[in-house]
Amino acid sequence: MRNSYLLIFLLAGSLAMAQNDTIQVSTSTAVVIFPTDISDRILGDDITFFMSEQNDGGSPFSRRILKLYYNESPNAKNRYTNLTVITTNGNSYEFTLEYQKNPSQKTWYIKPEQAVTNILGTPVNSNYQKETATAESDMPTGSGTNGTITDEKIPEVEAGTEETISEAAKPTKELYETDKEEYYRLRSYYMQFDKAKLPRFFARSGDVFLWLKGVYFNEDEIYLQFRLENQESIDFDLNFLKFSIATAYKKSSSNQKTEILPVFRYKVPKEVKGSTENHFVVVFKKFSLDRNKVLVVDLAEENGNRNLSLEIDHNLINNPFKI
Repeated sequence: MRNSYLLIFLLAGSLAMAQNDTIQVSTSTAVVIFPTDISDRILGDDITFFMSEQNDGGSPFSRRILKLYYNESPNAKNRYTNLTVITTNGNSYEFTLEYQKNPSQKTWYIKPEQAVTNILGTPVNSNYQKETATAESDMPTGSGTNGTITDEKIPEVEAGTEETISEAAKPTKELYETDKEEYYRLRSYYMQFDKAKLPRFFARSGDVFLWLKGVYFNEDEIYLQFRLENQESIDFDLNFLKFSIATAYKKSSSNQKTEILPVFRYKVPKEVKGSTENHFVVVFKKFSLDRNKVLVVDLAEENGNRNLSLEIDHNLINNPFKI
């Protein structure tokens, strides 16, 4: 009898843990908020279930937010799948996504102690106070009326910025280990005007061209080298430049885009004058694509219709030039 009670107790504990680690998803968006920025996320079934990161104009919390939803279609077979999320401090979270027509809640707040392990070798429990302190320190103190939060942007060197680079300044291994942002800047500076490796890869709207000059791999990052050319007389004002991973079949009913954020932007222009061009570089953490996926580059004009969309297939992403 005592053993029976013990078994019941263990089963109850397991069910309670499973309940805590199960996220209910419907055809409407479920919002999952993590205590630390998301580094990687892996979805077991990316046909029936979909996910995308929040993009709200550069909020300091946008990289902690994941949006999930279920594709209810005649071909949908699975009602559940697995989700793994790794945050920037190395904590790894494991969840079961379960389809529910009427979920018990629409927003899920994840606690640090829910992490299964830490891939950097740090004990999860000892990481709790550190992660909480980091989350609090990342909150802007605010400026302006009523403590308005200042947007946190992706590190970048703006187009038109005059740079003075010492001849001794080189993107060395030592610099990469101590100051990655400066390393990205120097690496981008030296490659920005390099001759195109892909001479005829472009998207076009009228006489505005977005050229992909090359895809490069260095250390643990992928560099995309672009040229934005405006052959028209009217200036081109940039509204946004976004990058997404999508299925390669445009007409597929399950075609969904998942935005991917760069770690560094170099000389992305806000304006391209008529009959001029700009060269710029965008840096991503290393990633790869399967044969059914493409990287989509969407570039939109502000107060205009000269919008461009460039698809970069898996062969280019998975076989970059090494620098």
